[in-house]
Amino acid sequence: MNAKWKFGLLCLTACGGTDISDFDYGGGQPGAKLAEGGEIRHENVRFLGEPVQTWLMVYQYTAPASSKTAPFAVPDDGGKGKWGNCVDERNTPPTWPFAPIVGATYLDLPKVDLSGPGISGVLSITRTIPVNRIGNSTFRNYDFTYGGGAPDDTTGFNASKTTGAMSQAGADYTLDLGPTKGAPMTYHMPEAYVAPLGIGGAAAVKFPNNQPLEYTWTTPPNDKGVSGEEHNKKTYFNFTLFADPTLASPAQFICFPDVDGHQLIPATVITALSPTGLIVNANLSHYMEAREAAPGEQRRFDLVTIFCNISTYERQ
Repeated sequence: MNAKWKFGLLCLTACGGTDISDFDYGGGQPGAKLAEGGEIRHENVRFLGEPVQTWLMVYQYTAPASSKTAPFAVPDDGGKGKWGNCVDERNTPPTWPFAPIVGATYLDLPKVDLSGPGISGVLSITRTIPVNRIGNSTFRNYDFTYGGGAPDDTTGFNASKTTGAMSQAGADYTLDLGPTKGAPMTYHMPEAYVAPLGIGGAAAVKFPNNQPLEYTWTTPPNDKGVSGEEHNKKTYFNFTLFADPTLASPAQFICFPDVDGHQLIPATVITALSPTGLIVNANLSHYMEAREAAPGEQRRFDLVTIFCNISTYERQ
C-alpha cells in the first residue's frame, strides 16, 4: 500500500477536496501492508436504465508471489501530466483492480454467509458454476469465485440471485467465512447520490471529440474520521471509468475528481477513447482485513463496496 496520500494520490482516489495534505491510505487497517489474497466485491448498480441490481462475489487465494498491489495508480505529475487526473490503462500493465491475478491457487471456503439489511436471516453464497472468469465493473479475470457471474436471462445480474434490496446504500453488511477464517468481517456500502451526466440511465452519454469534458454533481457526506484524514470503513473514493468491452483489456482510462463533485477530463483523454464504450461513475469504499490463506500465510482481504452507475457513451 502507498504509505501516505499526498496531493497526487488525493486527486486520484478521493471524492474529497484537495485541502487534505496528508492522508494515510489504509493506516491501521489489518491487511494494509500485506499482499493481496482475497476480496468481497458488493455493488449497488444502476445499469443502462435497468432497476437497481446487485453484483456480489467473494474469493480467496494463496500464491507463490507475495508482492503487494497498490489500491490505484497515481496520475502522472500529480495530475498535471498529459492525461490530467486520469490514468491510461490501455497500453501499460493494468493497475488494481484491473490487474490480472497471476499464479494464484483459489481456495474452497468453509462457507460464505452474508447478513445485513434486505437479507432475511443469512444469504449463503455458493461457488459459481460454470467458472466465472470475468468480473463486472473492473473487468478483472478470476479462476473461480463465490457468487459473481455475467448478467444473463437465467441468473439476472449475478449467480447468487441477489436483489437490489440486498445492497442498500449507507448500510452495513457482515461476511462470515467460518471460524477457521477468523471473525466475521463487517463493511459499509457507500451512500446514495445522483450520478453526473445521467450515467446509469438508458440513454447514451454523448460528448464531443477533441474537447475536454467537465461535469459536476452533489456528493454525499464522506466520513474521514474526526481528524478528517482517516481512511475508515465509511470513507469512499469517487472515480469515472471508460471501458471498451470489445477489447481484450477493456479498461481505457480511470479518472478521479480534483475537488468534491467536480471532474475535468482533458481533451487528450477524450480523443484517445474508443468511439463508443461504457462509462462508469461510482463511489467505492475499500477496507483491508487480514486473513490466513496457506497455513501461516496472512494475506490482505479487500472489503470493496461500490455504489455504481453504468451507461454507454458515444464520442461525437
